[in-house]
Amino acid sequence: MRICLLLFPKFLPVTSYSITFRIQAEMRFCIIIPSYNHNDTLYEVLKSIEGVLPGGVAVIVVDDGSEPPVCLSNPSRILMRIAQNSGKANAMRVGFKRAAEMGFTHAVTMDADGQHPASALPGIVRAAIDNPDSVIVGVRNFDLPQVPKIRRTFNKFSNFWFRHQTGIEMADTQCGFRCYPLSVIDAVDVPFKGFVFEAELLVKASWAGVPIVQFPIPTIYTEESVKKSHYKPLKDTMRFSVLNAKLTFMAAFFPKRLLRQISLKKKKKA
Repeated sequence: MRICLLLFPKFLPVTSYSITFRIQAEMRFCIIIPSYNHNDTLYEVLKSIEGVLPGGVAVIVVDDGSEPPVCLSNPSRILMRIAQNSGKANAMRVGFKRAAEMGFTHAVTMDADGQHPASALPGIVRAAIDNPDSVIVGVRNFDLPQVPKIRRTFNKFSNFWFRHQTGIEMADTQCGFRCYPLSVIDAVDVPFKGFVFEAELLVKASWAGVPIVQFPIPTIYTEESVKKSHYKPLKDTMRFSVLNAKLTFMAAFFPKRLLRQISLKKKKKA
Protein backbone atom coordinates (compact mmCIF):
# COMPACT_ATOMS: atom_id res chain seq x y z
CA MET A 1 0.00 0.00 0.00
CA ARG A 2 1.39 3.42 -0.93
CA ILE A 3 1.26 6.00 1.86
CA CYS A 4 2.40 9.61 1.81
CA LEU A 5 4.35 10.22 5.03
CA LEU A 6 4.33 13.75 6.46
CA LEU A 7 6.41 15.19 9.28
CA PHE A 8 5.20 13.94 12.63
CA PRO A 9 6.23 14.40 16.28
CA LYS A 10 8.31 11.81 18.10
CA PHE A 11 6.12 9.14 19.66
CA LEU A 12 6.57 7.86 23.19
CA PRO A 13 6.83 4.09 23.63
CA VAL A 14 5.32 2.47 26.70
CA THR A 15 5.44 -1.28 27.08
CA SER A 16 4.08 -3.80 29.52
CA TYR A 17 5.40 -7.33 30.18
CA SER A 18 5.80 -8.85 26.78
CA ILE A 19 4.03 -11.46 24.73
CA THR A 20 4.34 -11.40 20.97
CA PHE A 21 1.31 -11.84 18.71
CA ARG A 22 2.03 -13.14 15.23
CA ILE A 23 2.09 -10.33 12.66
CA GLN A 24 1.97 -11.13 8.97
CA ALA A 25 5.08 -10.23 7.02
CA GLU A 26 3.13 -7.91 4.74
CA MET A 27 1.31 -5.22 6.71
CA ARG A 28 -1.97 -4.04 5.24
CA PHE A 29 -3.74 -1.04 6.76
CA CYS A 30 -7.33 0.13 6.65
CA ILE A 31 -9.30 2.82 8.46
CA ILE A 32 -12.50 2.04 10.39
CA ILE A 33 -14.99 4.83 11.09
CA PRO A 34 -18.14 4.00 13.10
CA SER A 35 -20.83 6.62 12.52
CA TYR A 36 -24.20 7.34 14.09
CA ASN A 37 -26.01 10.46 12.82
CA HIS A 38 -22.75 12.22 11.94
CA ASN A 39 -23.35 12.40 8.20
CA ASP A 40 -22.30 16.05 7.86
CA THR A 41 -18.94 15.69 9.61
CA LEU A 42 -18.36 12.16 8.29
CA TYR A 43 -18.12 13.39 4.70
CA GLU A 44 -15.61 16.06 5.76
CA VAL A 45 -13.54 13.42 7.56
CA LEU A 46 -13.49 11.24 4.43
CA LYS A 47 -12.41 14.20 2.31
CA SER A 48 -9.62 15.05 4.75
CA ILE A 49 -8.35 11.45 4.64
CA GLU A 50 -8.08 11.64 0.85
CA GLY A 51 -6.10 14.87 1.25
CA VAL A 52 -3.34 13.38 3.44
CA LEU A 53 -3.22 9.86 1.94
CA PRO A 54 -3.26 10.52 -1.81
CA GLY A 55 -1.84 7.05 -2.45
CA GLY A 56 -5.14 5.57 -1.34
CA VAL A 57 -6.20 3.58 1.68
CA ALA A 58 -9.22 1.38 2.32
CA VAL A 59 -11.83 3.02 4.54
CA ILE A 60 -14.56 0.96 6.20
CA VAL A 61 -17.49 3.08 7.34
CA VAL A 62 -19.87 1.37 9.75
CA ASP A 63 -23.24 3.12 9.69
CA ASP A 64 -24.72 2.29 13.08
CA GLY A 65 -28.37 2.91 12.27
CA SER A 66 -28.08 6.55 11.17
CA GLU A 67 -31.19 8.41 10.01
CA PRO A 68 -30.89 9.27 7.20
CA PRO A 69 -28.57 6.38 6.30
CA VAL A 70 -25.00 7.07 5.22
CA CYS A 71 -24.55 7.20 1.46
CA LEU A 72 -21.08 6.99 -0.08
CA SER A 73 -20.43 7.93 -3.69
CA ASN A 74 -16.82 6.73 -3.74
CA PRO A 75 -16.85 3.03 -4.74
CA SER A 76 -13.49 2.47 -3.01
CA ARG A 77 -15.12 3.07 0.39
CA ILE A 78 -16.62 0.03 2.11
CA LEU A 79 -19.97 0.74 3.77
CA MET A 80 -21.36 -1.58 6.44
CA ARG A 81 -24.93 -0.86 7.48
CA ILE A 82 -26.44 -1.84 10.86
CA ALA A 83 -30.22 -1.53 10.70
CA GLN A 84 -30.72 -0.30 14.27
CA ASN A 85 -28.31 1.65 16.46
CA SER A 86 -26.32 -0.90 18.45
CA GLY A 87 -23.61 1.21 20.09
CA LYS A 88 -20.00 2.04 19.27
CA ALA A 89 -18.58 -1.26 20.58
CA ASN A 90 -20.68 -3.37 18.22
CA ALA A 91 -20.04 -1.01 15.30
CA MET A 92 -16.29 -1.35 15.88
CA ARG A 93 -16.56 -5.14 16.11
CA VAL A 94 -18.41 -5.18 12.78
CA GLY A 95 -15.64 -3.07 11.25
CA PHE A 96 -12.85 -5.22 12.70
CA LYS A 97 -14.54 -8.40 11.44
CA ARG A 98 -14.89 -7.00 7.93
CA ALA A 99 -11.27 -5.78 7.93
CA ALA A 100 -9.99 -9.22 8.94
CA GLU A 101 -12.14 -10.88 6.25
CA MET A 102 -10.57 -8.57 3.66
CA GLY A 103 -7.07 -9.58 4.69
CA PHE A 104 -5.97 -6.42 6.50
CA THR A 105 -3.44 -6.79 9.32
CA HIS A 106 -3.97 -3.40 11.01
CA ALA A 107 -6.91 -1.07 11.48
CA VAL A 108 -6.81 2.62 12.36
CA THR A 109 -9.96 3.71 14.20
CA MET A 110 -11.30 7.24 13.80
CA ASP A 111 -14.45 9.02 15.00
CA ALA A 112 -16.89 10.49 12.51
CA ASP A 113 -17.38 13.76 14.42
CA GLY A 114 -14.16 15.38 13.19
CA GLN A 115 -12.27 15.34 16.50
CA HIS A 116 -9.58 13.03 15.09
CA PRO A 117 -7.38 14.95 12.62
CA ALA A 118 -6.55 13.10 9.42
CA SER A 119 -3.23 14.97 9.36
CA ALA A 120 -2.00 12.56 12.08
CA LEU A 121 -2.70 9.44 9.98
CA PRO A 122 0.72 9.18 8.27
CA GLY A 123 2.48 9.45 11.62
CA ILE A 124 0.29 6.85 13.29
CA VAL A 125 0.79 4.46 10.38
CA ARG A 126 4.55 5.06 10.53
CA ALA A 127 4.52 4.32 14.27
CA ALA A 128 2.62 1.08 13.57
CA ILE A 129 5.11 0.06 10.90
CA ASP A 130 7.95 0.62 13.38
CA ASN A 131 6.01 -1.21 16.13
CA PRO A 132 3.93 -3.83 14.28
CA ASP A 133 2.82 -5.78 17.36
CA SER A 134 1.84 -2.68 19.37
CA VAL A 135 -1.38 -0.74 19.88
CA ILE A 136 -0.75 2.86 18.80
CA VAL A 137 -2.80 5.33 20.87
CA GLY A 138 -3.37 8.97 19.95
CA VAL A 139 -2.59 11.40 22.76
CA ARG A 140 -4.23 14.84 22.94
CA ASN A 141 -3.01 17.85 24.91
CA PHE A 142 -5.59 18.36 27.64
CA ASP A 143 -3.86 21.50 28.95
CA LEU A 144 -5.15 23.56 26.03
CA PRO A 145 -7.92 26.06 26.84
CA GLN A 146 -10.39 24.72 24.25
CA VAL A 147 -10.68 21.37 26.05
CA PRO A 148 -13.96 21.25 28.02
CA LYS A 149 -13.35 21.02 31.76
CA ILE A 150 -15.49 17.90 32.13
CA ARG A 151 -13.48 16.10 29.41
CA ARG A 152 -10.20 17.08 31.08
CA THR A 153 -11.44 15.82 34.44
CA PHE A 154 -12.79 12.56 33.03
CA ASN A 155 -9.55 11.85 31.19
CA LYS A 156 -7.54 12.33 34.42
CA PHE A 157 -9.97 10.00 36.16
CA SER A 158 -9.54 7.37 33.44
CA ASN A 159 -5.73 7.74 33.38
CA PHE A 160 -5.62 7.29 37.16
CA TRP A 161 -7.47 3.97 37.07
CA PHE A 162 -5.54 2.73 34.03
CA ARG A 163 -2.27 3.33 35.90
CA HIS A 164 -3.53 1.34 38.89
CA GLN A 165 -4.81 -1.48 36.67
CA THR A 166 -1.73 -1.83 34.46
CA GLY A 167 1.15 0.05 36.06
CA ILE A 168 1.47 2.13 32.89
CA GLU A 169 1.49 5.94 32.82
CA MET A 170 -0.61 7.24 29.95
CA ALA A 171 -1.52 10.81 29.07
CA ASP A 172 -4.77 10.00 27.23
CA THR A 173 -6.62 6.72 27.75
CA GLN A 174 -9.83 8.07 26.22
CA CYS A 175 -8.72 8.84 22.69
CA GLY A 176 -10.31 6.54 20.12
CA PHE A 177 -7.81 7.49 17.41
CA ARG A 178 -5.74 4.31 17.51
CA CYS A 179 -4.10 1.68 15.35
CA TYR A 180 -4.74 -1.94 16.31
CA PRO A 181 -3.07 -5.08 15.01
CA LEU A 182 -6.09 -7.20 14.07
CA SER A 183 -4.35 -10.23 15.57
CA VAL A 184 -4.68 -8.48 18.95
CA ILE A 185 -8.37 -7.75 18.36
CA ASP A 186 -8.89 -11.41 17.54
CA ALA A 187 -7.07 -12.57 20.69
CA VAL A 188 -8.22 -10.19 23.44
CA ASP A 189 -11.50 -10.85 25.27
CA VAL A 190 -13.56 -7.66 25.71
CA PRO A 191 -17.15 -8.36 26.83
CA PHE A 192 -18.16 -4.80 27.83
CA LYS A 193 -20.22 -2.73 25.40
CA GLY A 194 -20.64 0.95 24.54
CA PHE A 195 -17.95 3.58 25.10
CA VAL A 196 -16.20 1.48 27.77
CA PHE A 197 -15.27 -1.08 25.12
CA GLU A 198 -12.17 0.89 24.13
CA ALA A 199 -11.11 1.37 27.75
CA GLU A 200 -11.40 -2.34 28.55
CA LEU A 201 -9.65 -3.26 25.29
CA LEU A 202 -6.62 -1.16 26.25
CA VAL A 203 -6.39 -2.67 29.74
CA LYS A 204 -6.85 -6.24 28.53
CA ALA A 205 -4.28 -5.72 25.75
CA SER A 206 -1.80 -4.50 28.36
CA TRP A 207 -2.50 -7.51 30.60
CA ALA A 208 -1.90 -9.76 27.60
CA GLY A 209 1.51 -8.15 27.18
CA VAL A 210 0.75 -6.11 24.07
CA PRO A 211 3.07 -3.06 23.91
CA ILE A 212 1.34 0.33 23.90
CA VAL A 213 2.82 3.27 22.00
CA GLN A 214 1.59 6.80 22.70
CA PHE A 215 1.53 9.13 19.72
CA PRO A 216 0.85 12.89 20.11
CA ILE A 217 -1.95 14.21 17.88
CA PRO A 218 -3.51 17.67 17.45
CA THR A 219 -6.30 18.44 19.91
CA ILE A 220 -9.62 19.32 18.29
CA TYR A 221 -12.63 20.31 20.37
CA THR A 222 -15.32 22.47 18.82
CA GLU A 223 -18.66 23.51 20.28
CA GLU A 224 -20.43 21.59 17.51
CA SER A 225 -18.49 18.35 18.06
CA VAL A 226 -19.07 18.46 21.82
CA LYS A 227 -22.81 19.00 21.33
CA LYS A 228 -23.03 16.10 18.87
CA SER A 229 -21.24 13.66 21.15
CA HIS A 230 -23.27 10.53 21.97
CA TYR A 231 -21.66 10.26 25.38
CA LYS A 232 -24.34 9.93 28.09
CA PRO A 233 -22.87 11.42 31.30
CA LEU A 234 -24.91 9.44 33.85
CA LYS A 235 -25.26 6.10 32.04
CA ASP A 236 -21.72 5.95 30.63
CA THR A 237 -20.10 7.18 33.85
CA MET A 238 -21.86 4.35 35.69
CA ARG A 239 -20.56 1.86 33.14
CA PHE A 240 -17.01 3.19 33.54
CA SER A 241 -17.34 2.95 37.32
CA VAL A 242 -18.46 -0.69 37.13
CA LEU A 243 -15.69 -1.53 34.67
CA ASN A 244 -13.00 0.19 36.73
CA ALA A 245 -14.16 -1.47 39.94
CA LYS A 246 -13.95 -4.88 38.28
CA LEU A 247 -10.58 -4.33 36.60
CA THR A 248 -8.99 -2.67 39.64
CA PHE A 249 -10.06 -5.54 41.90
CA MET A 250 -8.56 -8.09 39.52
CA ALA A 251 -5.34 -6.10 39.10
CA ALA A 252 -4.94 -5.81 42.88
CA PHE A 253 -5.55 -9.44 43.79
CA PHE A 254 -4.79 -11.57 40.72
CA PRO A 255 -1.25 -12.57 39.66
CA LYS A 256 -0.03 -11.35 36.27
CA ARG A 257 -0.19 -14.83 34.82
CA LEU A 258 -3.90 -15.06 35.66
CA LEU A 259 -4.56 -11.53 34.33
CA ARG A 260 -2.98 -12.57 31.04
CA GLN A 261 -5.15 -15.68 30.94
CA ILE A 262 -8.31 -13.65 31.70
CA SER A 263 -7.52 -11.09 29.01
CA LEU A 264 -7.36 -13.65 26.19
CA LYS A 265 -10.27 -15.35 24.50
CA LYS A 266 -10.65 -19.01 25.23
CA LYS A 267 -9.64 -21.18 22.32
CA LYS A 268 -12.46 -23.18 20.85
CA LYS A 269 -12.01 -26.92 20.97
CA ALA A 270 -11.84 -28.59 17.58
